[in-house]
Amino acid sequence: MSHKSPKPSQLANVALLACLYASSAWAQSETKSEVSATGKSVELVYESSFQNYQRYSASTIQSWKLTNDTVKDIGGWREYAKEVTQDQDAKPSVSVHSHGGHQ
Repeated sequence: MSHKSPKPSQLANVALLACLYASSAWAQSETKSEVSATGKSVELVYESSFQNYQRYSASTIQSWKLTNDTVKDIGGWREYAKEVTQDQDAKPSVSVHSHGGHQ
């Protein structure tokens, strides 16, 4: 059985893998945790996500005809659109972006 010598590209791959392995070993540095000189402790407060949970309650089911007539009586979709724009006018935007003279 004869043993062939490796090709230069195979040697380069082996050398590259060896370098990557060595660099990853050096990247793992030992961390030392030091206690701060002030010695202040932090108080953790637990707040449950479910503390203010409100269970779903289905609204009463009405006839679709009655519901459509009610919407028509109050002004239809335009009335809902007015409510949305009035809510936006009442609540000013928190962040105001200035773009110089651009409008």
